[in-house]
Formats: sequence, C-alpha cells, structure tokens
Amino acid sequence: MVEKVIRLTSGSINRKIAVGQGDIIHRPPSEKLGKHSWGFIATADCDIAQDKSGARLSYLEVVTVHDYIENIWAAEVIRKLKERTIADAAALITKATQEIDASFDATSPEELLDWLAETSVEELLKVINVEYKKRKQYLDALNIVELVFNLRGSSETALQRLRRIWSIQGLLGKAMRARLEQALDYNKSTDFHLIPSLPGSDCLGYIVLLREVYSIRNEDIHKSALDLQINGGEGAYYIAGPLSDNLRYAISQKMAYMFSRIGMSLEYESHCEIVTQLAIDEILSRHDV
Repeated sequence: MVEKVIRLTSGSINRKIAVGQGDIIHRPPSEKLGKHSWGFIATADCDIAQDKSGARLSYLEVVTVHDYIENIWAAEVIRKLKERTIADAAALITKATQEIDASFDATSPEELLDWLAETSVEELLKVINVEYKKRKQYLDALNIVELVFNLRGSSETALQRLRRIWSIQGLLGKAMRARLEQALDYNKSTDFHLIPSLPGSDCLGYIVLLREVYSIRNEDIHKSALDLQINGGEGAYYIAGPLSDNLRYAISQKMAYMFSRIGMSLEYESHCEIVTQLAIDEILSRHDV
C-alpha cells in the first residue's frame, strides 16, 4: 500500500535545471533546529530556467498531517473560539453579580480575563455566589475560557486543549472524528493541499500550507542528502525528489487561485446571507416544511 501511494505522488526528473517546481526539499533534524522540515518548490520552471527568480527560490511549507492537526489546525479552531467564548462568559458573570447587587457594572471580557488570570475558577464562583443548580453552567463556561486563552500556561498541544474543550461541550467519539475528517478534506479547503506521501519519506500524510510562502537561496538547496551533509550549512535543504506532474500542477493551480481571489465587502457578504436565509425560508414554506 505504501509503495503504491508513493508511486502515485512521486515523479521522475527529466529536465535540464537542477531544481524545479514541485520538487520536495527536505532538511533533516539537528540539535539546534530540532525537527524535520519540508518544502514544496513553488517557483515556475520557466522562471528558474531563464534566471528570472534571481538567487532565491520560493517554496511552500510542508508539514505532517499529525503536526498540522495537533498544532496548526487546532490552534486556529481555538483562536476562532476566543471572541464568542469570553463574551458569553462575561455575560454570565455580569448576570450573577447583578443578581447580588443590581448597581454593579457589567463585567467586560477584558476584566474577566484579568480576574481569571489572578483567581481560580472555583474561587471566582465563590465570590459571585453562584447557586448550586447553576454551578455547572458557570464552571463549564469559565473552564473553557481558561483553555481557550491558556491562562494557566499549559504545555499541552493545541489539540489536547481542544479535546478538553470538546469534552466539556459533550463532543466526543464520532463527533470528534467527523470534525477531524472535515479538517482534512482538501477538496473543500482553499489554503492547504493533502499529499499521501513525500519522496524519500516513510510517513503517510503531509499537508502543503498554501499561505506559508518562504524563500531560499539557490546555493542552500543541495542535490542529495549526502551533499547536504558534506557541504550544507545551517538552514540548508536537499532535493528529496519531485512530485508527479499532475500533483504539482494541482497544488500550483490551487495556490494561484487562492491569491487571485477577489474579496467581497462585509456588507455584500451580509446581504448574501440574508438572501440565502430568505430563499430557504420561502422554499421550505412552499413544501410545508
């Protein structure tokens, strides 16, 4: 199975230039740099051949599926939870404090974060005197805030924190699996592409991050792992091998589309949402739904 996947994703070198678009470059781990690093050469072959790219080439960062889910995707999911999570929790705290004394001002999100940074959730609940039957609602809301903002400085990965958030929200088992499968659906994603394997690597599953564009000097790309070991400096890579033409074209096309899209105004997006909801309401009403 592994050999079949590698054949589907790897190409053959048949060109006059030393490095080309779609080549995978690899930097092995070292004591200082720590872990493997991969890149997808994005500079077009014609620009390389005609020396239009100068002394540097562009490449896209490539990470393992595990690293993507564990650290990048999960961190982005948590980031998107921040505004809503703290706003909802601040509203709850305001409600509790004003039940004690209606003259108390509303608790702002910033004030709540400062409060939680200095006080444990249990101590805070004692201060605002939340009644027992409502305690779980408040406890869950505040614990999620702690996890989302990592107020206790946890060394857990983003996915570990996200799993704890999901557990509080009651999202376990099949629901968690469905979200992870959705996260890796490269056909629906606009900012990454999934690759089953990479040339010269044993792992299965890599992600090309289309927004993570870097540049590297030509002289820092070596023709082989041995050449890198003998002549390479810190931060240098070697050519692990090319991807298949079909795959490298698909990635390049997806990257070009992402950067060429025309963004619409928030007002326009809002109008589209309203029209969508009105249209759905009308269609469902015609069918007595």
